[in-house]
This record gives sequence, structure tokens and C-alpha cells, in this order.
Amino acid sequence: MASVTIHCKQCGKKLLSYDPQTHFRKYQSPVKSCPGCGTRYADPRCHEIAVEGLPADTYRIGSYLFLIVFGAFLLYRGYVLFHRFQLGVPGAVQWMMPTVFTLGGIVCVIGGIIEIILIKTGKKQERFDRLTKESVQRLSDKSYAYTLQDLGYPVPEEYL
Repeated sequence: MASVTIHCKQCGKKLLSYDPQTHFRKYQSPVKSCPGCGTRYADPRCHEIAVEGLPADTYRIGSYLFLIVFGAFLLYRGYVLFHRFQLGVPGAVQWMMPTVFTLGGIVCVIGGIIEIILIKTGKKQERFDRLTKESVQRLSDKSYAYTLQDLGYPVPEEYL
């Protein structure tokens, strides 16, 4: 995977490095300042939720159900490796692979269940509603909206 590195246009200091292929999104102000010289820049990892909205799969339960099934499979493989097979490795590491499978399975199952509970109870929706409200509040400040626009961030006309 290719990593993107961003340097300050003013002083050349390395500001951040990230992989654009990851789908992790931060919903916060993209306006950041260089710690070296104070020049403002737009952090490409951060997004104004009021401008871009949420990805379509934010509340899709199917992917979390898949995660639970995958986790259950890992748990099963860990159990089988613990109790039925000798892996042909020294005794000191015989427990390592089953432990990794088991712990990975536990994390997947618990994570999937927690996400489904957050979606079903509305907690995930509440969180994104709060983030949207904060984003609209930031964008209602005209100087902030123009700063974003000057930094190359696409700001809709309604906020300018």
C-alpha cells in the first residue's frame, strides 16, 4: 500500500503520513496548523460531515453480521487447533497460533455485536447527529468556511 506524506508548504516540516486506501474517516475540522511555523493546512483524513455526509454503508448491519460469522469461524479454528492437532512446532510455540485465532475471533464477534447494538439502539445515529450539529455550527462561521475554501476544501455555497 502506498503511503502519502504531507509536508508544510511554508517550512517543509513533515505534517502527516497516511494510507489513502484505508476507509477510516475522522469527522472533525480539517483545518490544522503546522507545529513548526503555524501555517494552516487542510488535513485530508478529516471531513466535515455537514458537507460530505455519511458513507452509505454506515448503518448496514450485514457487514457486522459477516464480521460475527468470521469471528465465530476463527473461534472454531482456534478451538480445533487447541484440542485436536499438533502443529509440528516446538512445544513452547504450540499454543501461539490457536491463541491468536481464538483472540481474533473473540474480538471480531464482540466488535460485531457491539456495532449492531449501537445501530439498533440508535446510539450510532445519536453520535453522528451530534457530529453533524458540530459541523454545521463550525461552517456557520463565515470566516471558517472561507478558510476551508481557501485551503482547497469543497464548501457548498450555502455556508459562504
